[in-house]
Amino acid sequence: MATAWGDESVRKSNVPESMYLMGACVCDLDEDFTRSRLNTVKPRDASKLHWRDMQPKLRFKAIDAISGLGLTHVIVAAIPLGDWNTAERARRKCLETLLPVLEREYSVDRLVLERRDKAQDARDIRFIDALRSRRFIDSIRVDLVAGAADARLWLPDQLLGSYGDWRAGEHQYDGFLASVRAIVISAG
Repeated sequence: MATAWGDESVRKSNVPESMYLMGACVCDLDEDFTRSRLNTVKPRDASKLHWRDMQPKLRFKAIDAISGLGLTHVIVAAIPLGDWNTAERARRKCLETLLPVLEREYSVDRLVLERRDKAQDARDIRFIDALRSRRFIDSIRVDLVAGAADARLWLPDQLLGSYGDWRAGEHQYDGFLASVRAIVISAG
């Protein structure tokens, strides 16, 4: 069994259609190894590697570093975001799509997501429990962790940043994204 590390992103500007993105990187690499690899591109004053805080040159170096790790990446994109009424509804539908794919197709038994606020985290856990009771998922466990606490959570942030830029018409990450599985879902 494997562990996946997940994150979310909302893109509303500079894209043809607004979107809610949820991505996961299947990664059982050691946290210290991952941190040392990504610290080489993390700005010194930053607590974590975060796409929106990085300059384009640094973004490219981060994607290059991640590409060399040979990981499996999956993205679920709810497009257009406006059709979902709220970002939270889009998040639930992304989770409903992503969790069974990770569990059944990639043998993931644990998804670690970046912690949000307590109320949002509680809603996520209730929703995941409901997915389990409705047999959408079997035994996959979801843990919520602070983003700076584990460098493996930086991986999906970079994944989603590069994908969002690609959807905005930037193509410098085409090589990396060619190996990424992207699932686009619509509300209709």
